[in-house]
Amino acid sequence: MIKIHKLEDGDVIKILPMINKNDKISWIKQYECVGLNSKTFICDDSNNGYLKRISHKLRQSNSSVKLPVTTKYAMNIYIHGEIRILNVGKTLFQMISNNPKLWDIRGNHQIFIVKTEVSAGGQLFPSYVNSYVSEKSWTPPVNDINSQDEWVFYIKENQPDFDNYLQKNSVFTHKQLLINHLGKDILGELIADDREKKLDKILV
Repeated sequence: MIKIHKLEDGDVIKILPMINKNDKISWIKQYECVGLNSKTFICDDSNNGYLKRISHKLRQSNSSVKLPVTTKYAMNIYIHGEIRILNVGKTLFQMISNNPKLWDIRGNHQIFIVKTEVSAGGQLFPSYVNSYVSEKSWTPPVNDINSQDEWVFYIKENQPDFDNYLQKNSVFTHKQLLINHLGKDILGELIADDREKKLDKILV
């Protein structure tokens, strides 16, 4: 089971880079997701933006079926002595993007989470607008904080396999669930359209 961290008021979070199987380093992975029910989430991190395009098609056709898509930003964080995955929305993503000191793996800058609740449409939702970035000393999980080799080895050995998580929950893995929910294979239609456009470009 992948370790995805649920934000709580008072959390102090240190961001760590993600390292994929080809040793490519990234700090944040953007993807779209939709919840078909309380247990099934479908993710899309492809360059083709299938979930967003399906949702757009449904709105254009005034379909009674809805597919509300949310953009998420995932990252490795170090908290409670281990690496977990943190998914954030636009509010925290913008705060993180505007604070480049958070990208210094050797520095002390961390995110201090302030969680409140706001009411919208008769429901309560978590709000993190009062969260902030500050310096707080921490104990790194490596012996030499300046050693790139130590950091790479530690992260690769201990980070959750988020790429595998996205693959297991992708639009392609759950294609039949989408068809059942939508009543037709819109994903298949989009893939066929993309293939046709690519062939047209090649043949021009």
